Amino acid sequence: MNRAARMGWCGLLAAATLALVLIAARASASEGRAVWIHAGMFSTDEGKARAEVVELLTAYRATGLNTLYCFDSLMAQHRKGWDFLAVLVDEAHRRGMTVHPVIYPGHNVRLEGEIREHPEWLIRGMKGEIYPNLNLASPGARALVLREIAGALGHGVDGIHLDYIRFPVNQNFSYDAETIGAFRKEFGQSPLEGAHDSGSMIWCEWIKWNAAQVTTLVKAVRQLLANSGKTAVLSAAVFPDRGIAPVEIGQDWARWAEDGLVDVLCPMLYTSDAGLFRVYIKEAVRVAKGRARVYAGIACASSHNKNTPDGVVQEVAIAREEGADGVAFFSGYSLGPEFRTALAATVFGKGPQRP
Repeated sequence: MNRAARMGWCGLLAAATLALVLIAARASASEGRAVWIHAGMFSTDEGKARAEVVELLTAYRATGLNTLYCFDSLMAQHRKGWDFLAVLVDEAHRRGMTVHPVIYPGHNVRLEGEIREHPEWLIRGMKGEIYPNLNLASPGARALVLREIAGALGHGVDGIHLDYIRFPVNQNFSYDAETIGAFRKEFGQSPLEGAHDSGSMIWCEWIKWNAAQVTTLVKAVRQLLANSGKTAVLSAAVFPDRGIAPVEIGQDWARWAEDGLVDVLCPMLYTSDAGLFRVYIKEAVRVAKGRARVYAGIACASSHNKNTPDGVVQEVAIAREEGADGVAFFSGYSLGPEFRTALAATVFGKGPQRP
C-alpha cells in the first residue's frame, strides 16, 4: 500500500473513530440526572438564598446532575416575599441545568384562598367527612391545578413535573354529590348502591372511572403546555407497580405512556434491594416502550428505605443496564457530599452532562 493510500485509510479510520466517540458522547449527554429539591432548603432572605442556590447547584453540576425537580417553588414567593423560582431558573440556566417546578395535585392542601371559597373541590368520604385533598374528579379542582401550572410557565421554566398526580391511597375517592352525579349519569347508579369491593361490577367501574378522571387532568396539562407556545417537558413521579397504581390510587401511568401524554416517567423505586429495583425498572422500561423516557427514582433516604452511597451507585448502574433513560434522586435533603462524591467518582465519572 503506497503512502497516499495509507494516509487515506488512516483518515477514514480516524473519521470513523471520531464518529463513534461523538455518538457515545451524545448518548451520554442525553442521560437525565435529576434530583428532587425543595424551596424550604434555602433561606428566606433573597441574598442568602441566592448564595445557597449557587453553592448547591455548583456542587450538583460538578457531580454530573443536570435536572432539578423543585417542590414549593411557586408558594415560596408568598412565604419569602420575593421570586424564588426566578432565582433558581437564573442560576440553573447559568450552569446548563433545567428547572421543572413540581405540581402535586393530590397532596394535602391548605384550606385557604380559592380552596377555602370552594370546599366542594375537596374529597368527601362515604359519610360526608371532608379530607384536605383536592378531588381530581372535580372540574373545578382540575381547573385550579391548570391555573397553577400556567403561572409556573411564566417563569421561563423548562418543564412541569407532576407528583401526587393521584388520589390518596386505599381508594380514597370522593363521594360528593357532583362526583356521584357524574358517575351515575354514565352508569345509571351510584357506586354506593352495591358492595364496595372487587366482587361488585359497579365498584370495578367506579375504580376505573376515577382513574380516567386523573388521566383527564394529565391530558389537560399536556394540552396546556402545547397551547403555551413554549417548549416544556412534562414529567411525572409515579408509583412503581403499574398494575396496582390504577386500582389503588387512580394512577394509570402505563396508559399515559401509551397515549403519549407524558415525556418522562419517574417510577419511585425507593428500595435498597437491588434485585427488586431491577425487576421494577425493567418493567417500567418495557411498559414505556420508547413512548416516554424513564428516569429511575432512587432514594438516598426515604420513608421506605435508607440507602448507602454504594447502593445508590449500584442502582444507577442497574438502571442503565435495563435501558432507563436516566435517574432521579430523592432527595436534595439526603443527597449529601458522600453520595455526590461516590457518584462523581464512578457512574458519573465523566463529569457534567446535558439533560
